[in-house]
Amino acid sequence: MYDITPFCEKKSIFYQKDVSLKSMSTFKIGGIAPYVISPDSTKQVSELLTYISDNSIPYKVVGNCSNILFPDGVVDYILIKTDKLCDLQIENNEITCGAGLILAKVSSVALKSDLSGMECLFGIPGTVGGAVKMNAGAYGAEMSQIVTETEYVTSDGSIKTAIGTDHNFGYRHSCFSDSDFITKTKLKLSQGIYSEIKAKMDECTSKRVSSQPLDMPSAGSVFKRPEGYYTGKLIQDCGLKGYSVGGAQVSEKHAGFIVNKGNATSEDVKTLISVICSTVFDKFGVMLETEIKFF
Repeated sequence: MYDITPFCEKKSIFYQKDVSLKSMSTFKIGGIAPYVISPDSTKQVSELLTYISDNSIPYKVVGNCSNILFPDGVVDYILIKTDKLCDLQIENNEITCGAGLILAKVSSVALKSDLSGMECLFGIPGTVGGAVKMNAGAYGAEMSQIVTETEYVTSDGSIKTAIGTDHNFGYRHSCFSDSDFITKTKLKLSQGIYSEIKAKMDECTSKRVSSQPLDMPSAGSVFKRPEGYYTGKLIQDCGLKGYSVGGAQVSEKHAGFIVNKGNATSEDVKTLISVICSTVFDKFGVMLETEIKFF
């Protein structure tokens, strides 16, 4: 097993050992990570990824862990977390923000500055970095509509910048690979009116509260929306609303969500996903594709 402690201490990079993945994940599922490392600058990210590359250490990049299903048991990779990258600057109608900032925080800052464009993204629980990587969206809005420039570090420690169409945004897709570490991004918003921006945010929040199981551990929407269909309706029409495998359950509030009733394992969730996919395909001929990430 690798020992990255001396390197982190030499470079003054914050790290934790033997961390509970269950405590990190919004799903409240998972085993133990041998290391969780939190660099606080692009320089530290570059130095860390260079060291990891040179020593062939397996790693995964995480933000708020709000769309991740961690495995049970001890994992054989380190986690590099964006939580220390939280700088934020506003210049005219542009916000430059660190990848570790929660999207709701940036949306609130935009509101206070009378900047419009993030209203529908307010309730997404992920970080800016995660939202950029997966082109997160809700209620007709997507990150692709506001992202203009993104700094990131590749697996060999190289610092790069994606500008405009370089991002290659698509539905829950971007140019960034799983091994890329997004450090910061620039958002171009438009001048708006505080009361109108707030009203739209409140409207989106009300929709979420009324339709999503926000009171139970989950990883958000489990599946991507198949073209021409609504995933939740497909699953509901298969009679799977409330269906359980172990501690994992298809939400009784929104069938597009799987919730942890309190003691779910990673295998419970995977088995339930398999049941949902095969049942929906058998009944409707639609192959569902997962949106959550399996680590």
